[in-house]
Amino acid sequence: MTRKRKSQTSHTSARIDRRPSAPVRERRPLVLAGVVLVAVVAVVTFALTRPGGSSIEAWSRLGTEDVHSLAFVDGDPQRLLFGHHGGILATDDGGKTWEPLATRSDAMSLGVAGGGSIVIAGHEVFAESRDGGQTWADIPADLPSLDIHGFARDPGDPARMWVYLAIGGFWESLDAGRTWEQLHEQNILFPVAIEGSSGTLLVGVSATGIARSDDGGRTWQPVADPELYPVTGLAATTDGSVLVASGPDAVARSVDGGASWSRLPFEGQPAVVAVADGGRSIALVTRSTEFFRSDDGGQTWPSP
Repeated sequence: MTRKRKSQTSHTSARIDRRPSAPVRERRPLVLAGVVLVAVVAVVTFALTRPGGSSIEAWSRLGTEDVHSLAFVDGDPQRLLFGHHGGILATDDGGKTWEPLATRSDAMSLGVAGGGSIVIAGHEVFAESRDGGQTWADIPADLPSLDIHGFARDPGDPARMWVYLAIGGFWESLDAGRTWEQLHEQNILFPVAIEGSSGTLLVGVSATGIARSDDGGRTWQPVADPELYPVTGLAATTDGSVLVASGPDAVARSVDGGASWSRLPFEGQPAVVAVADGGRSIALVTRSTEFFRSDDGGQTWPSP
């Protein structure tokens, strides 16, 4: 926030201009101190009033009307997709610049696999691209509703998928989204699939908090509470070595499968979060559509 200062030019007489110069030199430190004080106040005011409440410089502002999903592509820390109700934005330079993909459908959830495979799910939307987002086709799913509020893909078998529906319930498909079976009657928000050593595990948000399923989504057990109310986003590395959760004003990370969590030093209002394989690169988008990233596991959030 820049403040305009009133002009300090004064109309002085010739008699005053002819006074000895010593008093003028004595006033210079006071004038300089005033300038410094105004600059400090301006900087502090700017830091305290940035959108999202963060004093960190954002890498970019996406400028969409809403914020819904974020994902790294193929574990590459420079490639990300951001989903909103009006389509998908993509970046290949770590988040500095973004370009829209060829869809205007609701990308409330994103599922990315290798070879250019992308699946999006949202309000009356369930579609796929097999060429990195250049062309799209609807998936003929036999779900009771296409009002899909959560979606995940098995990293070891991309044809295996899970959704939770607005009408309720957690569902599984084994044939790339064509046929579905209900596994759990209750909703599981922000489902994430992890390729564990003993098979695929699922993590999501149940009515009691973050929970984990070891049987493909049929039963769920609570894990430690990251103390984020409510959880606004959940992400994991492919192997589950790092979990990251976002809340209204904080980000938390777990390096033990959700058994314990630690707050990350981010100041702002994160809405969605993503983590690249290895757990070093963490990205998020705030409620005001600002994009931030960390490449040291969330310990620092440097400017681009």
